[in-house]
Amino acid sequence: MSRQTFLKGAAILGLAGLLVKIIGAFYRIPLAYIIGPEGMGLYQMAYPIYTTLLYISVAGIPTAISKMVAERIALGHRRDAHRVFMISFKLLLILGIITTVLLLLATPLLALYLKNQKSLYAFLAIAPSLFFVSMISAYRGYFQGMQQMIPTALSQIIEQLGKLIFGLWLASLWMPKGVQYGAMGAVLGVTISEVLAFAMLVVTYNIKRHDIRLAVQRDFNRRYRERKESILQELLRIAIPITIGGLVIPLVNITDLMIIPRRLAGLGLSTQQSTELYGYLTGYANTLVNFPQVITVALSASLVPAISEAAILKDINGLQEKANIAIRLTILLGLPSALGMAVLAQPILQLLYQTLTAQQLAISSQILEILAFSIIFLTLVQTSAGILQGVGKVGIPVINLFWGALLKIVMNYVLVGIPALNIRGAAFGTIACYGLAAVLDLLAVARYTHIKFNAASFLVKPAISAGVMIAAVWVLYRWLYVFLGSNSIATLLAILVGIIVYGLMLMAIGAVTYNDLRQIDRLKGMADKLYRMGMLR
Repeated sequence: MSRQTFLKGAAILGLAGLLVKIIGAFYRIPLAYIIGPEGMGLYQMAYPIYTTLLYISVAGIPTAISKMVAERIALGHRRDAHRVFMISFKLLLILGIITTVLLLLATPLLALYLKNQKSLYAFLAIAPSLFFVSMISAYRGYFQGMQQMIPTALSQIIEQLGKLIFGLWLASLWMPKGVQYGAMGAVLGVTISEVLAFAMLVVTYNIKRHDIRLAVQRDFNRRYRERKESILQELLRIAIPITIGGLVIPLVNITDLMIIPRRLAGLGLSTQQSTELYGYLTGYANTLVNFPQVITVALSASLVPAISEAAILKDINGLQEKANIAIRLTILLGLPSALGMAVLAQPILQLLYQTLTAQQLAISSQILEILAFSIIFLTLVQTSAGILQGVGKVGIPVINLFWGALLKIVMNYVLVGIPALNIRGAAFGTIACYGLAAVLDLLAVARYTHIKFNAASFLVKPAISAGVMIAAVWVLYRWLYVFLGSNSIATLLAILVGIIVYGLMLMAIGAVTYNDLRQIDRLKGMADKLYRMGMLR
């Protein structure tokens, strides 16, 4: 059986993750066209409950399987490695059945609590996917433990393509019957995509089964055999802490689902109006706010391993340098993304969601103008959490995010109940959540890496560059819109020019240096060219 190197495997998963995010982004935009704001609200209502049950059943288990399988293969104990997979598979089978049945039984109660019977259909459509995702997790963990990353990557891509094709098709097919059926079709596309991914992994396993059996047989004469109980105990010991950490945000999303629509209803809004406002927040604004994460996730994937290596080698100077660059580049990317999306909120929404009415566009824009500022904090949370994990402080980001989540719950309850703010109060709650978590994470990074944050390079220079960019973008957009009469062309050209202006400003005032870009493998060639041209210091 061929074995891929760790770096090659990480690259495969990284590229698959990037492609998955791109496909997911393209899925949401036409979906919003098809099912509208109320449909997006119904679609989003199903997800917090679904993701929480999913985290409870599978969150830490694939990681535990991967770790345990890899350790046993390294020792030559392939028989026990396969037993880890078989025991985990049975455990996940049971958990998948339990969570699926729980959601099916709870669906009428959830619809009753939400005071929205239309949400019933989305919950019913997504429940079976819990079973299939549980099975998928067992296969992914096993393949990753054997350093076979391609099956996981392909299954992730199949999931997104299945959701894109079947979700949009069923949503458009059933939308004429009612918005609840359109949302149900979109959610059912998710379940179908999981069935396809599961089928692909089963076929892959059967193809490799002969090689697996031969490897197990070569190890069959070993006298020692691990007890099933000890394997199960080790599996749970590894998986449970990871699961607890991963549950923070899904649980917060559930509280949003439970608090926001009811607080809006308390303001005298109808069920349809409350659902639409919830859809503007979660289905429109949140989707756009998540776009910049594609860049920061790729950045973290390149830098965090270098930080981990420096920590293992006790290279304090190298560790501090990598952490410094990681945070600074995150600010350099997150700050213009936040400001740009806030300033161009309405033009961007109008470009992407052209079926929105003037009133719908105005409401969505008001939410995005506020929520956009969470981008800088969210990206900092991602990067600083990666740094802390690299130095072995895995629990700190989880605790910090927990405190941020508590603040968000309180602020959502208070602010959404204020008539002048209503749904916009939830956007302020999100900013507070990630803002607090980012500050606490950065303090922890400073404590455990002993880096010093230089105000000029970390904040002043990026802020000046972003300020010039925003001024250029806003003036250019207004001029182009008046001159051309096209929002689409004006928005796209303004964004393109903004990127160029921001990049030139960063190089002109020394906010980005030659050494900064050289730290990222994919940018080394560009850094060399810009340095020779005299554009980098």
